[in-house]
Amino acid sequence: MNSSKNIISFNPFKGPQIEKVVPITQPQAEIWISCTLGGDDANRAYNESISLVFNGQLHYKALDTAIQQLVQRHEAIRSIFSANGRFMSILEYEPFKLEHLDISNQTELEQKSSISNYLKAEANYVFDLVNGPLLKMGLLKTKATEHHLVITGHHIICDGWSLGTILYELGILYSAQINKTAHALPEADSFSVFADELTLYTDSIEHKKTVQFWLDQYKQSVPQLNLPIDYPRPELRTHDSARLDFHMNRELVANFKKVGVKSGCSFVTALMAAFEILLYVQTGQDDIVIGLPSAGQAATGQQHLIGHCVNLLPLRSQINAEQSFSDYLKARKLAVFDAYDHQQLSFGELLQELKIQRDPSRVPLIPVVFNIDMGMDSNVNFEGLTFKLLSNPRAFETFEIFLNASGSEDSFVLEWSYNTTLFKASTIKGMMLTFEKILKKTIKNPNIQLGNIIEFDQSAYSILNDTTSTYPNLPLHEVLAKQAKKTPNKIALQFGNNTITYNQFINKSNKLANQLVSKGIKPGDCIGVCIYRSIELVVVLNALMQCGAIYIPLDPNYPSQRLNYMLKDSGAKFLISTKEVTSQLQSEASILLMDELFANLSSFPSTPILEQVFTENPVYILYTSGSTGNPKGVVVTHKNLVNFLYSMLEKPGITEFDKLLSITTISFDIAGLELFLPLISGATLVLTSENSAKDGRELLDILNQENITMLQATPTTWQMLLEIGWEKHLPIKALCGGEPLPLNLAKKLLPKVNELWNMYGPTETTIWSTIKQIHSDEDIITIGHPIANTQIYIVNESSVLMPPGKTGEIVIGGNGVSNGYWKQPDLTANKFIANSFDEKSSTKLYKTGDLGLLLSNGELQCLGRIDHQIKLRGHRIELEEIEQALDALDDIQQSVVVVKNEKLTAYLKSNTHKVHNKVKVENWKIELLKLLPSHMVPTEFYHIEEFPTTLNGKIDRKALLKLPTDQASKKSNSLPTTTSEKIISKIWKEVLGLDNIDIDSDFFQIGGHSIIGVKVMAKLEKETGKRLPLVSLLKHPTIRSLSTYMDNEFYTWNSLVPLKTNGTKPPLYIIHGANHQVLIFDALAHFMDKDQPVYGLQSRGLNGIDEPHDSIDQMAADYIKEIVASNPKGPYALAGFSYGGIVAYEMARQLRAQGKKVTILAQFDTYVFPQYYYKSPIIKKAISILYVIGKIGYLILNMFSSKKNFVRRYELLKLLFKGYYLRLRHGRAKQYEMQFNIPIKLLDYHNKATSKYTITPQDIVIYLFRASEEVNLVHDHKYLGWKKMALKGIRKQMVAGNHVDMFEKPHVKDFANKLQNVLDNYNLEHYD
Repeated sequence: MNSSKNIISFNPFKGPQIEKVVPITQPQAEIWISCTLGGDDANRAYNESISLVFNGQLHYKALDTAIQQLVQRHEAIRSIFSANGRFMSILEYEPFKLEHLDISNQTELEQKSSISNYLKAEANYVFDLVNGPLLKMGLLKTKATEHHLVITGHHIICDGWSLGTILYELGILYSAQINKTAHALPEADSFSVFADELTLYTDSIEHKKTVQFWLDQYKQSVPQLNLPIDYPRPELRTHDSARLDFHMNRELVANFKKVGVKSGCSFVTALMAAFEILLYVQTGQDDIVIGLPSAGQAATGQQHLIGHCVNLLPLRSQINAEQSFSDYLKARKLAVFDAYDHQQLSFGELLQELKIQRDPSRVPLIPVVFNIDMGMDSNVNFEGLTFKLLSNPRAFETFEIFLNASGSEDSFVLEWSYNTTLFKASTIKGMMLTFEKILKKTIKNPNIQLGNIIEFDQSAYSILNDTTSTYPNLPLHEVLAKQAKKTPNKIALQFGNNTITYNQFINKSNKLANQLVSKGIKPGDCIGVCIYRSIELVVVLNALMQCGAIYIPLDPNYPSQRLNYMLKDSGAKFLISTKEVTSQLQSEASILLMDELFANLSSFPSTPILEQVFTENPVYILYTSGSTGNPKGVVVTHKNLVNFLYSMLEKPGITEFDKLLSITTISFDIAGLELFLPLISGATLVLTSENSAKDGRELLDILNQENITMLQATPTTWQMLLEIGWEKHLPIKALCGGEPLPLNLAKKLLPKVNELWNMYGPTETTIWSTIKQIHSDEDIITIGHPIANTQIYIVNESSVLMPPGKTGEIVIGGNGVSNGYWKQPDLTANKFIANSFDEKSSTKLYKTGDLGLLLSNGELQCLGRIDHQIKLRGHRIELEEIEQALDALDDIQQSVVVVKNEKLTAYLKSNTHKVHNKVKVENWKIELLKLLPSHMVPTEFYHIEEFPTTLNGKIDRKALLKLPTDQASKKSNSLPTTTSEKIISKIWKEVLGLDNIDIDSDFFQIGGHSIIGVKVMAKLEKETGKRLPLVSLLKHPTIRSLSTYMDNEFYTWNSLVPLKTNGTKPPLYIIHGANHQVLIFDALAHFMDKDQPVYGLQSRGLNGIDEPHDSIDQMAADYIKEIVASNPKGPYALAGFSYGGIVAYEMARQLRAQGKKVTILAQFDTYVFPQYYYKSPIIKKAISILYVIGKIGYLILNMFSSKKNFVRRYELLKLLFKGYYLRLRHGRAKQYEMQFNIPIKLLDYHNKATSKYTITPQDIVIYLFRASEEVNLVHDHKYLGWKKMALKGIRKQMVAGNHVDMFEKPHVKDFANKLQNVLDNYNLEHYD
């Protein structure tokens, strides 16, 4: 048999030969990278395709010869690229294949379909950059005298100029064949020469000047163009594209060209300028950047060069709404000339120099491109043929919008390619219609102001702001007095068990007002009020209003330094407060103690004082967070407040039958609604204590017990109520504001309340400025409509009104606009501007700094902040104020604070580089609490070597938000270096599924938990032969610390494990269960109060070295020794889980016998097995056997009681049978260690200890935390066998979940709250 038949011949040198190799140019490299990173869709986005439709007798051979000559002439057409994207290989000529397709026998309809399909295939064709070819041509015959020549090339080897050159040269070469003459084309320009010259230019002084020119353009800032989009922006940029072509009227084109000529501009520049105005209109931004492609052939004089020679120029335009279009054109003409003079810089090079933070969802700097392809077929001639040039659409596009002007003056077409993931076709059509309007307006009047070019129908704003309504022209205290006359005997206020009627309220207010006047309080005086919520607080405020004074609401919980500043800044003459609060303050204000004032009320008349107070007079000054480092005071008048309250009477509405619950501190402006709205309507105001307002459980109890019908709260508070177990419907009107209301929260609230209202408004415009009732069919949460006598406008950066649907800044006018900032005229002038929409009056508009838009349904939508002021849990916070406080602390060089994952997060440059040092961070927090309210103290702190910056050196806050926390805290020595570090790193990567882990990253912060921890320790033991207890991961949660521990063979055993060391409350000590480790309690410790230290006690012998305990008495004594060593004086709060509860019980007995103070004994689902009650070993054994028999029956029944129990028992059975298998193969000891990573000795000693222990009663209260799901047989369902042991009684708390998952989310948070409540409010000595 001849084996040669089976041999496959292979010649590695077969195929096109390489003529030369040249380095890839920078613009080509950028395309290469884009195609490599973006995949096939990005590759397709660079397909350039045109069609020539020939009419006449086409000679195929002449066309083919012309194409072959063209390919021979030009290097770029014969080029391919190296696999690493560094070189371009120019191949020797090989015959070029022209594809032929004859569709002349098809019907006209069929031909259209065939051509369309062919062009779609061209658009979707993926060029092979490594193997080529990168240009393809196809000839479609539709008739004997009609042919379509389709030319498609990859942008990496051709550009618009190149396509024009291809057409021109093909015409010359074809015509020469027809005429049988030599062509007159000059020698083609060489792309390799161009590439070499470009390389030399890159190192030249001219290039450096070009770079500097563009850097200067963006020295101050780098704008981001934000077009309104129709769909949510995907996280990763897509390239899906469509194209709409608009044929422009010939007369319109000719007339607009004349507009450009009058200003000395080319048609191209004039058209581009008009397009910039369109973007200004669409975005509301007056700082615009568009991309303008420029041909390198023109710049270098190489007119006959084919290749990718284009650079994308980022033209920046700053638009002044008051500038005329003709003046704008003249300015753009100069700018375009300057840009062309500095065009030899690739877009990628500029991006590298600008160091723009990349956003994977966006095109950097230039999302929109304007291009001119006019005249591509000028001077093109094919002998004996007429033709029509068509530009074929892409299926994929690199940019968000690519506007290409093509054709000629006689047949001018605007081709709009757009990203279909972002825009609807209707939106692009709308843009085109607006663009046409701009052209017509500028033709009609070239001197028209830019801001007036597009005028829209403002009727939507007229309807929105038709809010005229009447209200009393009275100061608030007179309104309150009038209501009291209507309902004198009705309950006005309630606090706890105390109530007063309207008549009593007014009488007390009058008496106090008379007393305050006698103390020297005069109209216009600023009076600090620093009182906790109470009936007396409301009386004080009403009395001060009678006096004509201005009250300064101060939260007693604020830091004394902050309160001192407010008192000093306001010039407060008096401070009304308590001894407890004033003892902490240092103020020049005269102190009036509330207790003394009310003790002396009987000495003063109950008639009102005769002081005239005007509605324009200030009623209060409320301090909000300020960017200068100190809070700023907002001056609110009686007129502002009364207008607001009367608007609230109508919507959301309140009646005399309502009871409103007040939970807000008076330093938060929304307290104004809670304190006064009920009292002007005859309703009842119910006040809560500070603690009740913070405790969701108590709050829910009050809502139920007091029959509350109205509650105002932030989304955070509403969420808290849901999380603590609010299930039943309550007949309340729920007002939600202070921060954005999430849609999913609204959906959860709606079934539980009668009505839900979303409220919006800044302090500067008096509490709320818009309201919206939320219904179940809402798709988005809007802020609705303005309240009474309030006007809302959406404006751009030049304060020009934005059309409905366009984003801009929310500005607010009307009777709610306050008098501005106390003693800060410059800031007031900056934020409170003249009302340009009502020039007849002298009213002001307040610039909120919030982004918003007017929706088509006439409602307003708020889109977030423009600046760095944020709202968090209802509190308005200036981040700069926190930063200034941080910068003043020791060891901090510089700080930046951002909101990340709903937390205030501080990034720090620190002298010590030890932000990960918990003690240091806690010390900083303590210092900050002396300066700032608790809601302004960051919860997360990260060290950073250098802050990311924008081009002008400003800190890039957006880049910080995207910075991984482990990267922010990364130290220079972040990679594993020692053998142990490398072993641990390898194991962590494997079990966590991560590619890279910093050796200082916390295991539990990068996805680890106790179950994965078991795998880690098992693999570590297998790899090293060293057994480490699982808890060592808790003590040493980084690769660096764990490896150090392992290398030092740190086996000196400690049962005491710190779970949370911070805090001043008595520590809680939790004893392990039958699994012997304490990692299970980590989440519980985390959800306890910040001030609550928590420790765990793990079994001795877990390390496989130390001898375990074989008696509970000995175990308890050993654990006591460790906790007393760390906490000699006590007191001691004890808790035990399961088996550990018995140990904790014994510890309590021994500690009390030693005279130590035990505050609490908590049992976490601990069951007292019946054998514990008896001393006799025989009885113990007998009862134990009976229990096991009963347990087997119970487990069988339990297994089939529910699907959850079945699955759980099934998994346990699988574990049991797997254990039997492992025991047969490896023996009992190895089986136990393999399954549970615990020495068998621990199990044996544990069983011995329990069999010997006899429990005896104690004269104490036991706090039993009982899992709601029972999974084991118990003889005492109610108290789990503890009834006879706790002689002073048992307090039982039910905890969601079963014996194990009660310590896991979502149950653990509620468990922690209940446990903390017991620790704070109860003790084991007394049941009450």
